Amino acid sequence: MEFIDSIDPFIMQLFIIPLIVIGLGVLVSALTKKVVIGPLITLILNLLYETWYMKHYYPEHEINYTSWNIIFPAISLVISWAVVSVIKQKSKQN
Repeated sequence: MEFIDSIDPFIMQLFIIPLIVIGLGVLVSALTKKVVIGPLITLILNLLYETWYMKHYYPEHEINYTSWNIIFPAISLVISWAVVSVIKQKSKQN
């Protein structure tokens, strides 16, 4: 927990969290070969992170979700679509 607290929130929100949530969403999408799974996983992971963050650092405030819950799944959708398309084309060639 000290390691997470030591990371600058700016770096965490703009680099680390997007890499993790979008990356895992695209990975699951590529493994299942279903485009829709990527944005769903990305949305769920980001919602979990934001809920945990608000409960951990601001327990007295109500939870407010950010626009990243729209942006990250949209990015994940585009990347998942591209990755799954390439995988399906390669499997057709073989």
